[in-house]
Amino acid sequence: MNVYLKKLAVPLCITMVIAGCIIWIILQNLYKNKGSIAEVRVSGETIMRLDLSENTRIKLNGEEGIDIIIVVENGGIYVEHSDCPDKICEKKGRITDTGDSIVCLPAHTVIEVIKK
Repeated sequence: MNVYLKKLAVPLCITMVIAGCIIWIILQNLYKNKGSIAEVRVSGETIMRLDLSENTRIKLNGEEGIDIIIVVENGGIYVEHSDCPDKICEKKGRITDTGDSIVCLPAHTVIEVIKK
């Protein structure tokens, strides 16, 4: 390998890695699907389906006496408040994409965004 090619090898490799990362990020965002329905399950049983285009606030009585407040707003859904000790479901934030979910283990509750 001549000296000129050796000098170009490192910048060329770095450029290829950066280009690959950019392409991967673009493809990930292109194939995300916004969901239109959220399915709410308690202890594995579907108790309701919520249309994500209709803003609403619901108080849900989960298992173990844990109350959860679910908010549907601007095409997404999130847990505004939960009586559970860890608050992981609250920290998850707003979800909108098909397959995204919020889980509250103490309340045995799963909220999952699905297609209609």
